[in-house]
Amino acid sequence: MHRALIRFLGIPFVFLITISTIAKGPIKKLKVTSFNSYFLYDEIGDSHKFPKDRKHRTEEDFTKIKKIILSNHPDIIGFQEIENETALHHIIINEYECTATVTPGYSQELGLCWKKELGKPIISELEQLSIRPGLRKGLLAEFNIDGKKVSVLVVHLKAGHSPKDKKERKEQILALKDILPSLGKFVLLGDFNEVLERRVDLLKILQRNLKLKVANYKQKSDCWQHNDGFIDYLITNMDWQQGSFVQTKFESDDGNFDGNPSAEKGLSDHCPVSADLLLER
Repeated sequence: MHRALIRFLGIPFVFLITISTIAKGPIKKLKVTSFNSYFLYDEIGDSHKFPKDRKHRTEEDFTKIKKIILSNHPDIIGFQEIENETALHHIIINEYECTATVTPGYSQELGLCWKKELGKPIISELEQLSIRPGLRKGLLAEFNIDGKKVSVLVVHLKAGHSPKDKKERKEQILALKDILPSLGKFVLLGDFNEVLERRVDLLKILQRNLKLKVANYKQKSDCWQHNDGFIDYLITNMDWQQGSFVQTKFESDDGNFDGNPSAEKGLSDHCPVSADLLLER
């Protein structure tokens, strides 16, 4: 009787061990997201600091952004235009860890959040992209996933349409060309401030012999005023799962980020872009 009881009680124990083993199996894919959050401030003691015309955020704003960001349950999220790491915690949950670049003075920083189950990556800032003071660095995270290194590089290239702006963007692309080959398997994500479908010359600089795959290349953007083409990209030398790319729009997105309707205020003129990165092929 005693032995029979032990055998009976052992059944759920064995079952739990089996489930645990399955849960800890190899990670086959990662959902990767990039989002320009339109200079996300934590709103702590910032009322007289630059930029004075930024969008002041309310808790309702943070809640709306958080809902959009987390709707696809991303494993890794790259951010552009944040004040600091503290600001990220307004739009992220405890399931994630986060980091951000730090620049003396007041500037637009880059951020990265990842699910804690992925472990702690090696974090570094890439000064090579800041080809002059005022231009943004890169943020690099090197993950060890099932014994394999996967690098995630977040960028935000120079904005603007002047000849000088375009020249500096190209110089940043040239810097990326030298950085990427050393990363092994990587994902490059962020705001390029260029519709790369129209700047094939820049894409060719990045490509070299890397056989890059762009998750949203030749896809249609219908986010706010960026409906004339993507400037946010997800790029890898691995593979994206076919058909996994999505652009997630805010509920109040009417095609123009102009404060009308008022629900636009406090959000972002960009929409998150996401795709599934295949780790096994």
